[in-house]
Amino acid sequence: MKRWWMISALAVAALLASGPVNAQTSQDDDYEEDGQQDDDRFAFGVGAGLVEPSGEVETYLMASLRIRVHGRGDDNSGQQRRGDEGITGYIEPEVGYWKSSDSEDGPGGEDLLVGANLVGVVPMGMVDSFFGVGAGVHFVDATLLEDPDEGEDSATKLGVNAHFGLDLFITETVSAFGVGRFDLVQDSRDEVQTKVYLGVRSRF
Repeated sequence: MKRWWMISALAVAALLASGPVNAQTSQDDDYEEDGQQDDDRFAFGVGAGLVEPSGEVETYLMASLRIRVHGRGDDNSGQQRRGDEGITGYIEPEVGYWKSSDSEDGPGGEDLLVGANLVGVVPMGMVDSFFGVGAGVHFVDATLLEDPDEGEDSATKLGVNAHFGLDLFITETVSAFGVGRFDLVQDSRDEVQTKVYLGVRSRF
């Protein structure tokens, strides 16, 4: 199973590495010649996939809201000039959830994440690559911790993550995305939570 995670991560990383080299498509060129601008400031996404804690594979659910930040590529109206900057920055509040059952590795439990990420998006025509880092609060059952406190049913722990992925545009405002991600959670009995998930994102 671990080999499968490694292959998936390497495949996505290879696609990301080729991103900055790709030129804009003719559709993007026509878009710029018409003087239009990308004014989609928000993007809401939902997804589902797999998380691997303690050698077990569980279902992972998530939702996020991207908020584009102003940068050096913005004009006076707050809109970004396409082509001025290779990377667009976003702040991304998110929630994530997974639940495990009892196994030979230990008792089961739930993990609810509420956090925020800093995300950089690199446009590549009909595909966007992105990468990000973030931090959040995990509301976890005590059974998922390395040293559960007796008498405590749940605990609040800090976590950090690094992730990368691709958005494939279906329409001008809707895309399908895939993400590979690694989470570190304070005092968790899992050294690393490895996550792979797919979803749909809508821009407005």
